[in-house]
Amino acid sequence: MQFVPEAADLLAAIGKLLDEKVLNVVPPDLQHQVRVAAHLSTLLEREARLGPAGAARERELLTGLLGEEVDDPNAALAARIREGDDESFEARAWPIVVEITKTDLAIAKPGHDRYEGE
Repeated sequence: MQFVPEAADLLAAIGKLLDEKVLNVVPPDLQHQVRVAAHLSTLLEREARLGPAGAARERELLTGLLGEEVDDPNAALAARIREGDDESFEARAWPIVVEITKTDLAIAKPGHDRYEGE
């Protein structure tokens, strides 16, 4: 059976190649574009690895918070917060929003997902 690499593995390899091999041999006027391409490749790699589980966890958390399954839990959450008439809901929502944001940051900006405050 032939090994077929996953998209995340290919994206990680492309990012590494661009960053470690290509960046230093291209003309200075192209280095920024190569840096951006390497960054985007590694961002997509993290999205491929972490995104599906993060999206499933987000849906689970929001469904639990809202008390029901809805088509667009983010819109439902925003509407409830915008109404601003249920302080206990907002208090319950805060740690959930923090957890969801930390998951998003683990993909978009690793290292910034270590928030421990309130």
